[in-house]
Amino acid sequence: MEWIQNNWNDVLSIIGAVILIITAVVKLTSTDKDDTVWAQVLKVLSALSLCNPDGSLIGKGK
Repeated sequence: MEWIQNNWNDVLSIIGAVILIITAVVKLTSTDKDDTVWAQVLKVLSALSLCNPDGSLIGKGK
């Protein structure tokens, strides 16, 4: 637990990078199934306040 507290900014940066990469990959694929699954994942992350519903990071201005 102490490690997470000491490295919280790095953990959030990694989460943000993973969201960004997955969003880009999902948008590049031609199927709609992965878009649907990723939309559900984004809803969960949004409920946990880790990202905005559109996939952008919390605190980022539009």
